Amino acid sequence: MSNNPTVKKILILAANPAQTEHLSLDEEVRDIKEALQLSKYREQFIIDSNWAVRPDDIRRSILNFQPNIIHFSGHGAGTKGLCFEDDNKNIQFVAGETLAQLFAQFADKIECVLLNACYSEVQADAIVQEIDYVIGMNAPIGDKAAIKFAVGFYDGLGGYDPQYSKGTPIEFAFNLGCNAIGLAGLSGNNTREAVRVSGVSADKSIAVLKKKLGLVDKITIVEPIKPAIIRYSGKVKMKVCQNLIQDWQSLADYFDIPLEQRASFEAGRQPYRIWEWLEQRSRLGELEVALSDIGRDDLVEELKKN
Repeated sequence: MSNNPTVKKILILAANPAQTEHLSLDEEVRDIKEALQLSKYREQFIIDSNWAVRPDDIRRSILNFQPNIIHFSGHGAGTKGLCFEDDNKNIQFVAGETLAQLFAQFADKIECVLLNACYSEVQADAIVQEIDYVIGMNAPIGDKAAIKFAVGFYDGLGGYDPQYSKGTPIEFAFNLGCNAIGLAGLSGNNTREAVRVSGVSADKSIAVLKKKLGLVDKITIVEPIKPAIIRYSGKVKMKVCQNLIQDWQSLADYFDIPLEQRASFEAGRQPYRIWEWLEQRSRLGELEVALSDIGRDDLVEELKKN
């Protein structure tokens, strides 16, 4: 976990109870990570994702990760609430007022909540009483459109430059998310509506950005910074690489290293080639987070010994 104040932490909460329509949540999370990894200021973001989330998991995930942005991906049911799982894997609705009360305890740190779920505007209206920016949906949103919106949003967030981009970081990212749906030739409506709500119009753009009443635009994703030049001793490099022989493919997947480049890595030396690949792109500073993501916290501790 990073304590660097310039780093923004994004917590993804995904829930798709068995009784609801299947959603491509794994694809959405993968594409969000890819968007940030490819962004200009990728060093400024860390992502943690939680699956099959139960109501108690929301509180615990916030306490453990201390996020600045919370992203919910799943189903919504208007006034009933957002759909989570209970301990028996059944649907349990959580109302916006309840979420607002929880998020209020962390309002000094949580800057934005994104509810990528159908009919979630009701929850957004409640949460924005406590959190500065909240994004919800006022109608059904198709699975593909939901993913495109998320990718456009995080492209915008990871590429925001106050010298070049219009508006605040969240507003800029929101506008790019909406535009991404149109660029893909998609409508916001259709498939992501396992729980139907009568009387809701579904014939217009559905993403809605809520801004806390009286908010002065105090939120800023940090000013653009140059990636720090990270150097490790030869001893640390050797120790880490020697212990990555079994997991180098997972690390290559994390960084989306093209398959044709992986094929050129000589047998037994793949971790060293990945290390060099990161050095050439000034991305060695991401290695600690990557190792933790693939379950190699033991090697994170080795890096810290540098």
